[in-house]
Amino acid sequence: MKSKKVALINLGCPKNLVDAEEILGRVAETGSTICQYPEDAEVLIVNTCGFVDDSKKESIDAIFKMAKLKEDARCKKLIVTGCLAQRYPDALQKEIPEIDHVVGLKDFDTLTDLSGSADKKKKALSAQCSDDWRNRIRLTPKHYAYLRISDGCDNRCSYCAIPGIRGRFHSRTMENILEEARQMAGEGVKEINVISQDTTSYGVDLYGKQQLHILLEKLSGLKGIEWIRILYAHPRHFYPELIHVVSQSDTICKYIDLPIQHIHDTILKEMGRGVTRARIERLIDDLRSHIPKLFLRTSVIVGFPGETEEHFTELLEFVKSAKFERLGAFPYSREEGTPAASFRKQISKEVKEQRLKEIMLAQQKIVLEKHKDLVGNTISVMVDEKGKKNGAWLGRTYGDAPDVDSKVLIRENHLKPGDIKNMMITGTAGYDLMGTVIHRKGAKGAKED
Repeated sequence: MKSKKVALINLGCPKNLVDAEEILGRVAETGSTICQYPEDAEVLIVNTCGFVDDSKKESIDAIFKMAKLKEDARCKKLIVTGCLAQRYPDALQKEIPEIDHVVGLKDFDTLTDLSGSADKKKKALSAQCSDDWRNRIRLTPKHYAYLRISDGCDNRCSYCAIPGIRGRFHSRTMENILEEARQMAGEGVKEINVISQDTTSYGVDLYGKQQLHILLEKLSGLKGIEWIRILYAHPRHFYPELIHVVSQSDTICKYIDLPIQHIHDTILKEMGRGVTRARIERLIDDLRSHIPKLFLRTSVIVGFPGETEEHFTELLEFVKSAKFERLGAFPYSREEGTPAASFRKQISKEVKEQRLKEIMLAQQKIVLEKHKDLVGNTISVMVDEKGKKNGAWLGRTYGDAPDVDSKVLIRENHLKPGDIKNMMITGTAGYDLMGTVIHRKGAKGAKED
């Protein structure tokens, strides 16, 4: 069968990005050509996100945009997959007739057939197959990658639709993860970002107990991997051995993504988070006391059903006092099929937007203060790319994850993507930093006198 030209449009979080990379690997393995621009493709695949209202709207807009290419370009087939397709397959097919196929998360193995270029004799790959990564086409720059260690979630937070979309929590085997990490290192990856719906629960289903600390120790020993970053760490499941490993390893970035979502005990209980304010405060104290120069990232939700002014004020004051290095805030999204969708006392859009604004203004002041404190310090920075506007190189400190955190603007020659340099922070530029390379050896993240 003649091979097709295929383009994939990916939306959503890094976990979705990994799905997209695995999809492209399967399609390319059949002999299809992967196109950079949708206008050049005969087959379009839209990998959607369906987590909250904004992401659903973004996905729908992308589908309509690609559907128009069936009229104006060479596109002959439109396939929609991902979380939105898993959640609303019938509605998508009914409301957008331009869609030729809707493929859920459990049916990735059909994509090669549907794209029109599969070898019928080739064994289909299951969406849950542990070998999906072998032909994965990474969409990130060569020097960093996302390493998914598990999928699904058993936490059942009352506001979250993910368990209904992704299913029960299931870990990959440690051997399989390490094999993929070795391949990444062999391909020039220097930074691994460990992702999952709940990274701190890794191994519970396979080994009967949490094993993230063991996995991190083994990953730290891989030649070529210089940075390891932990994302999506549920505070309910953080444990002492994990804190110890992070504190002792030179390879594991002193950066932890710890989504607390709220701080008032009443709201935490209604959210189903399984933690209290006291537990969160103890954990933050433990992390900061045992891990020097830690960058702590969190996320919070404002406007959860029943959130009073008192509840919100407690959250706002906690954000001001905790002084997280990085924070994302989101208005509550009423997701059908979740327990919280039926809760009484839903908060108006106007109130949610005002509370979001107050949180972000408070966090803006915190970030600017912390960035001013960094001026004059030397910190480890990874170079990502050459800036397009002002000619400066763009990088990230060890305390900044790709895409979501701050950048460092570097006025320097003779750099290349993937370089890790000790840099003196010389100034600030809004949420970003400015730095210059220190041409002498220094410890990662340490201040040099």
